[in-house]
Amino acid sequence: MRLRFPATVACLICLLAGCSTGSLSGFWKDVPLLEDDIQVSEDRFADFAELAVSSPENDAIAALDVLYNRLLKDEVAYYVYSEWMDGAFYSVFSPCRNASLYSHAVDRMVKDGILNEDECRPYVRRRGWININTEGSEAVVPDVVLSGERTLVLVIDMSCPSCLKAIEKLSLDPEWDGVRKIAIGLGYSSIPKPEGWELYTPDNASEVYDIRLSPVYYVVSSEGKVEKSYTAAL
Repeated sequence: MRLRFPATVACLICLLAGCSTGSLSGFWKDVPLLEDDIQVSEDRFADFAELAVSSPENDAIAALDVLYNRLLKDEVAYYVYSEWMDGAFYSVFSPCRNASLYSHAVDRMVKDGILNEDECRPYVRRRGWININTEGSEAVVPDVVLSGERTLVLVIDMSCPSCLKAIEKLSLDPEWDGVRKIAIGLGYSSIPKPEGWELYTPDNASEVYDIRLSPVYYVVSSEGKVEKSYTAAL
């Protein structure tokens, strides 16, 4: 079965609004997975995502397993919730972005066998990306030698006009005065070297970055650790 459900803006709006209520324990007990009004189900999942990221990781993973165990009995709901999970735990615009919960959800998707290999592939790739440059980890900046100074790394799609606006916006922000600024250019277009920035276009950039998230930035400490993980630049 090959279905496609777009990641919904409404779910992210609900997450950004901080709309969760209730308890993670027993969250999925005695509630229908898909209401007649699907917005009700989407809002309920947004509540769950917010509770999950604010709970102990083991409890959140256990609750996620309860959900996926129920989804095994409803193939359509499995596809729908997998898209919602992607928007909640992966998107840089979501306050619930979480590498551990996203990785566990993708592990379940691969294990459960509802989605075929081709359908799992993009989720698996995003699972790899989300676990690179997490806060506190060793920074990965392809083709760049980190020189022991605090560094701002901006990831851009060189064919995207808004990405160029992100360079301008960050350049004008006094927070980054005196900080080394690096732009990583993705895609097949080219741009002039921005004033005050180092521009790199590594051949292996797609192994580290998801171009769909651009423009995003992260901050590397003088010790080479990720001080602040991927953040929307606009």
